[in-house]
Formats: sequence, structure tokens, C-alpha cells
Amino acid sequence: MALNEIKKKMNSIQKTSQITNAMRLVSTTKYNSIVIESAKYDAYSQKIKEMVSSVIRPDIQYDLDASPVVDEDGNNDSLINFHSMMEVRPVNKVGFLVITSDKGLAGNYNTSILKEFRDQARKYRKDQIEVLAIGAPIAKFCRENGYHLAYERYHLSDYPSFTEVRNIIREAVNLFKDKTYDELYLCYNHSINVLVNECRFERILPISPENIRHLHEENKDKVDPQVLIEPDVNQVLDFLLPLYAQTQIYGAVIDAKTAEQSARMQAMGQATDNAEKLIADLQQEYHHERQKRITNEIIEITNGANAQVKEKKG
Repeated sequence: MALNEIKKKMNSIQKTSQITNAMRLVSTTKYNSIVIESAKYDAYSQKIKEMVSSVIRPDIQYDLDASPVVDEDGNNDSLINFHSMMEVRPVNKVGFLVITSDKGLAGNYNTSILKEFRDQARKYRKDQIEVLAIGAPIAKFCRENGYHLAYERYHLSDYPSFTEVRNIIREAVNLFKDKTYDELYLCYNHSINVLVNECRFERILPISPENIRHLHEENKDKVDPQVLIEPDVNQVLDFLLPLYAQTQIYGAVIDAKTAEQSARMQAMGQATDNAEKLIADLQQEYHHERQKRITNEIIEITNGANAQVKEKKG
């Protein structure tokens, strides 16, 4: 390779490494901001789960036809009968709420989610599956592979507000109430720490003593089994069930965004490291080629000088 070509390639890779490093720093800043909120919300979510596991018990009768309550904004158009979340029925169709990222350059972030969804979807026929797609990758995957999209949402912000996610929660609950599906599963990336993410696949609907048995097991040492409920169970559920839906779905979105920034930070850091290694290799090749060229020039000069000496002697 010519020296000029090597130099141009080094300059090009150097500019790329500057971009990837800048993106790594941006992702690091975003991760440090959202991971704090994610940890706080996770603690809040665990408390809600403990409360749900203490209220929903086999020996209590629930009014599944209770009227929905007015939301905090008093908006009648957004009313949801959250008590319908407790209706257990034969499973003819299942819903998958899958959270992916619209933005790229995040390593295998989307790939791992799509693989998890594909593995879980194989347990059912395609006509049994309804997908709530968050992000373009899962929507594209479903269209290409023949899965029906019941809901689509794109371009959530890096710091999603509850207002952004409210429509997703409303749609997920209403589709269950309308019997579009009989069970709903969440599929998303969970951030364990800055270096490790894992796919999570969780059933969130319906809520019943049988379906939240694991919560009873997890919280049996935290919850008083003789807890008193006032004024009555159904009024407590009017308050508690909306919170449960919100914490499950909004919490998953926040967690997924944290994992996304973690994945992008690692991917851009790795890209920067690879660029630096490539530049070092090219620098070595450049010096080798330059040295070889100098050596060849010295040999040519020496040979020319020797030829002149021979001509003079001759």
C-alpha cells in the first residue's frame, strides 16, 4: 500500500474514532442520569408488587365489574377499568409487549430482544400472537415474519416521561379487556449494571392469586398475612391496580432505556478501542513502508555510485 493511501486511511479512522468516542461520552452521561431514576423507580415498583401480593388472595372475592375511576387529570376519555386486569380466561391469544430501540449503534441490544421474542413466540402459532411494538426494529421484524401488530409506538425519548408511556399502558390494558389477547407478556432488556444487560420475559396480565404466586413467595417475609384492608378491597384495588399497571410497563420502559444507554456506551467504547488499535497497526505499516522505501533508495544510490566507480576504472 502506498504511503499516501496509508496516511489517508489513518486520518479517516482517526476522525471516526473521535466521533465514536464523543458518542460514548454522550451515552455515559445519559446512562449516569437515567440509572439513578431507574433505581429509584425499581424500589417503588417492588413496593407496589408487595402491596399487590398482600391484597390479591384466593380467599377474597373481587368485583371485576367495578366502575373505572377518573384519572388524576379528570379526563373521561382515558378511563380504564383496571379491574378487568384480574379476569382469568382460557388462553386463545397471547400479547407480547416488546421494547426495542429506534436508534442504532448499540451493539446487540435489539438483536438479543428479537431473539428472545422469536424463541418465546415459537411456543404459539402465529395467529395466536398479538404484538405491541415499541420501536421500529420489532415492528419491522413482525411484518417480515408474519406476526400481527396490534399497536405500534416509535421514537420514545431518552428520558421517557409518564405522559409518553400513558397511552401504551392504556392500550395494553384495553386490548386485554377487549379480549384481543388473554395474556400479556413484557419482553425487554434489563440493565443489571453498566457492563451487563439481560433479556427479561415477564407475564403481567392477568393479575390473579395463581399468576402472582411468585410474588407471595418473594414477599412472604415482608408482608403481614393478616393485613387489614379498609374501607374495602375493591376501593383499595381502584387505587392499587392502576399503579401496578403503571409500574410494570413504565418501569420496563425506563429499565430498557437504561440498558440501551449502557449497550451504546459499551459499543462506542469498543469501536473507539478498535479504531485506536487499527491506527496503531497502520502506523506500524506506514513506518515499515517508509523504511523500506528509504532502504530501496539507499540501495539504488549505492548501486549507482558503484556503477560510476566501475566506469571510471574501466
